[in-house]
Amino acid sequence: MGKRSGCVILSGGRGRRMGFVDKGELTYRGRSFRALIGSQLEELGLPCFLSAAEYELQAGMAEEENGSVWQVIQDDITDVNGQYIGPMGGIFSCLTKTGLDGILVVSCDMPFFRREMADALLREAEDGRYDAVIWKTRDGRLHPVCAYYSNTCLPAFREAIEEKDYRMMHFLSHTVYKELETADTHIPDSWFTNVNRPEVYSRLESVRIPVLAVSGRKNTGKTTLLERLVRELTKRGVRTAVIKHDGHDFVPDTPGTDSFRMKQAGAVGTVVYSGNRFSLVKDRMPEEKMWEAEDFIACFPDADLILLEGQKASSYPKIEVLRRETAMEPVCRRDTVLAYVADWELEQGTEEGLPPVYSFEDMDEILEVVISCMDRGKL
Repeated sequence: MGKRSGCVILSGGRGRRMGFVDKGELTYRGRSFRALIGSQLEELGLPCFLSAAEYELQAGMAEEENGSVWQVIQDDITDVNGQYIGPMGGIFSCLTKTGLDGILVVSCDMPFFRREMADALLREAEDGRYDAVIWKTRDGRLHPVCAYYSNTCLPAFREAIEEKDYRMMHFLSHTVYKELETADTHIPDSWFTNVNRPEVYSRLESVRIPVLAVSGRKNTGKTTLLERLVRELTKRGVRTAVIKHDGHDFVPDTPGTDSFRMKQAGAVGTVVYSGNRFSLVKDRMPEEKMWEAEDFIACFPDADLILLEGQKASSYPKIEVLRRETAMEPVCRRDTVLAYVADWELEQGTEEGLPPVYSFEDMDEILEVVISCMDRGKL
């Protein structure tokens, strides 16, 4: 029988660094942080709760975006001055009041949080060997407000509260916990960004979608590598869009369909859509400039990553693909290449700054190259 677990969004403290506002009510792309995180947690199918401390949250509160109803649990733990003690009080209150075997907690100021981060925590927690499972990013930092806590933590929580020691890292030293590393699971570190200062929040809407090209000569395996990357990234919750350049003009629709008939009748463009997707075909007008890859990046505002196929002469960061039978010599500017992928063993050399070389089977290493590209633009 598995653990009886639930999910909790921690409402946070007074938000002093943010100007004493409820960070869960801050917005990103038209939705509150609390709604963004909540929509990801609801996909787990577990009981969901909101931890309330400084900011009043009414029981049975419904998020406007989707009408979901979450039970609110009031944090009862305060210090000698009547002030809430932070994450420890919220986690302790939720563990004791829900009666669950464990809870997965997420701070309300993490708008980039993804369900896959929760999945990984829950998998590690299931065997019951640990009091807690904590995410650890590549910089060595532990994230106790993006973690799983078992009810076996309760004695250590009680002791810390009685001793008035509310430091989460000190508390963890009295438990058996597992560090879950982003480098091992290929989860972007940028997803752990805490938007808890005005200057960070002001940069939020200006964050640009990272772009990475998979380049090389013809018939080197670019499409094959792209397909594998998209599949592996999707498993980890990375929303990936692909933009491919075709050196030859192509027929953009299937003969016999309605849209093809409209094109043949002289329409300069067609859109076919359903409730779930749409397809757009448009001819370039003579007065328009030749289209480039960057013209289409805006088509994917919700993507986490744009992958380009080709673009070997561009300044985009890239992975260059080499094949013994078709292309043994690199063609891309070395200063734009993050790594080479080849089907034979290349001399790594000793030259400073030489990009690493991987085989097509080194998917873990290649994924880390891609994730590092994503994290370069983090807040």
